Amino acid sequence: MLSSRKEPRFAIDFECDKQSLKDITERKWSIVIHDLLLHCKIGVYPHEFVHTQKVLVNLECDYFAPSPQPNTDVSQILCYDTLVKAIQTIAAKDHIYFIENFVEAISDHCLSDSRVQKVKISAMKVNALDAAKSVGVKITRKKRAKVILEGY
Repeated sequence: MLSSRKEPRFAIDFECDKQSLKDITERKWSIVIHDLLLHCKIGVYPHEFVHTQKVLVNLECDYFAPSPQPNTDVSQILCYDTLVKAIQTIAAKDHIYFIENFVEAISDHCLSDSRVQKVKISAMKVNALDAAKSVGVKITRKKRAKVILEGY
């Protein structure tokens, strides 16, 4: 005999923090720029103040954004062309004493965009030493998480 009793229904209510909501509504992307060739005055030795040197820059920039649609304005996405121009501007601005300062300036620029969460950057001086194809530095930088306590 079948019972006319209905099965109870359950509803689950949960709170979602802003980051989880962002993960659901936006996707994580990585812009990659590989072997961007620059000619810049870089270094502390006297000959490095006179002649430009070839520097190869590699960048991986992780960011969150909605999937672009065909009618998306390019200003709404993180554009590799814009990043390349920014790196070129940083390289051309002044004499760069240390390559470490150069990659930090690139990192600061990238992380100033609110969508960007993490960057990996390398800058290699080509032909700086006869014994090596290139020498340089590599860094990874992340934004620090901000904790907001409401009601305290």
